[in-house]
Amino acid sequence: MGMAEYDFNVSVEYTNGNNSYWIPTPPDEVEDLGHIGIIDIGDDQSEFEKIISLVHEIGHVIFNDKNLFKKHRRIPLFEESLAWHLGYDYALTNGIEINLEEYAERIELALQLYKEIK
Repeated sequence: MGMAEYDFNVSVEYTNGNNSYWIPTPPDEVEDLGHIGIIDIGDDQSEFEKIISLVHEIGHVIFNDKNLFKKHRRIPLFEESLAWHLGYDYALTNGIEINLEEYAERIELALQLYKEIK
């Protein structure tokens, strides 16, 4: 977690429950708060789920920073898919090994749930 906080200037925190998410800091509040956003990780998740949740939310941080669609059209399912990919790439780059088969299963489940919710 500390590596993510340092690499991306975010605050990583635990939250009650099973859900994890990324909350970007409004641009006019970044200087006062000292970070560009918060990654909340659900504390009811298994250790593996906490790791892949953190990795996925890092993907959102990366995408938010480099997103050319920001001021134009947003495609939520594309953003979710890309966040999974970018987070996994970040993990591998930093020596965090995640079983790709298990990760792919979680991606498919998460995207299916996301489609049902939206």
